[in-house]
Parts: sequence; C-alpha cells; structure tokens
Amino acid sequence: MLGSQTVEFSDLGKVAVLLVLEALLSADNALILAIIVRHLPKEQQRKALFYGLGGAFVLRIAAIALAFMILDFWWLQLIGALYLIYLPVKHFRTHAGAKKITGKAGAGFWMTVIYADLADLAFAIDSVLVAVAVVNAKEKVWIVYAGAILGIILLRFAATWCLRLLDKYPILDHVAYALVGWAGIKLLLVGGHTMERWYVARHPGASFPVHIPEMHPAIFWGGLIVIVVVGGFLAFSRAAQEEADSSLEEGSSDTGSIPEDESSNKESTPTST
Repeated sequence: MLGSQTVEFSDLGKVAVLLVLEALLSADNALILAIIVRHLPKEQQRKALFYGLGGAFVLRIAAIALAFMILDFWWLQLIGALYLIYLPVKHFRTHAGAKKITGKAGAGFWMTVIYADLADLAFAIDSVLVAVAVVNAKEKVWIVYAGAILGIILLRFAATWCLRLLDKYPILDHVAYALVGWAGIKLLLVGGHTMERWYVARHPGASFPVHIPEMHPAIFWGGLIVIVVVGGFLAFSRAAQEEADSSLEEGSSDTGSIPEDESSNKESTPTST
C-alpha cells in the first residue's frame, strides 16, 4: 500500500494536525485502558499496558493497510461500544451491593491484555477513518502511519497518567466509569453511522432505513466536561462529608472514654478524713 511516497516540508502541518487529533481521540481510549487493567497488581499493570499497546500498534498498522476495507468493520465498533456501556452498568450495579470491581473483575493477565486490545481496535477504526480523511492521498500514506505511531506513544503516557490519577483519588472511580459509558455511547453512534455508510456503499441508490448521525464533537466534549465537573464536585464533596463525619465520630468516642492514666491517678489519690 505504501508504493511511491513523497515527502514535502508542508507535510509537517498535516502531521501536526494528526498529532492533535490523535491526542483528542486517545483521551477516552486511555481512560478505558486504565479502567481495564486497574484490577491487576501494580507490577502487572505496566506489563499489561506494554503488551496491550504493543498489540494496539500492530492492529492499527494493519487497520491502515486495510483502510479501504475499514467500513466492513462497523460490527466491531458496535461490539466495542456495547462492552464499554456494559462496564459502567456493571460497576454501578455492583457498587450498590457494596462490592467493588474495576474493569473486567477477576480477569487474568492475558485476558486483560486481550480486552485492552479489542477496546483499542474498536477506537482504532475511528482513528484510521479520521487520518485517511485528513491525508486522502496514496503518496502520503506515510503521514497516516506517523500519526498512528505518535498516537500509540501518547496513548501509553495518557493511560499511565490515568492509572496514577485513579490510584491517588479513588473517589473518582464513579466519574471514570461514567466517562467510559459516555465514550461507549459515542462509539455506538460512530458504529451505527459506519454501518449506514457500509450499507449505502454496498447498495447503490438505496437508503438506510434509519439515519444514524455521529455524535457532534461539541456534544461529546461538552458532555465529557459536564461529567468531569459535576461528578468531580459530587465525589470530592462526598469525600469531605465522610471525612468530617469520621472525625466527629472519633471526637465523640474520645470524649466519652476516660484515659487510663487519668483513671489510675484518681484511684490512687488518698481521700482526706
């Protein structure tokens, strides 16, 4: 697919545009990877991200090589979307029963890597479609590959940062899962829209029974900001209230008990006659 490639100074602008787009597209992907691997021990988390992103690199390169067939993969986007929606639903349902889970609870190391790869592949389709649309020239396919490589590097650092953030602030668990669900809804619309394009491409002159629009970027990012701001405020407010209640309980228990030294002194003090 590479064939004869041309390199010009102006191509740096397209590489920069792709880098920005990859960074934006990797934001929700990185959080999802962090959620999936978080149940593993810390030393295995790094390995899972390493192997998972290694597999993601191979899958993205393959997706670019098969870019002309990318519309046939709409079903993978739908499966990925349903899985991402399933994660927060299971999290909140299980949390109501006072049992904590993160990602695929109980999944082994290699199964976790597979889940991470499948989730990334679902998002890679969207990423490849954007990259091909930006370049749109066979002699510039190298730009698409460069964008994919830079995107994987960004994804690695972003996923590690998300893991550290969740470890430092466990109260943000609910916010993280809400964001994963929101990303799943976006991917569901993307998959539905891709399915519509696939159907129209395979049936010239026909129209899909229902028009499925993609989620507008402004709606996605606006919803993401609302979830972060409102969810973060509620999470930290609840944590502060629990800490205040805990301090109040400790204070009341301290005042209700007599220190041992003080009680022994009272017992040993002679009474005057």
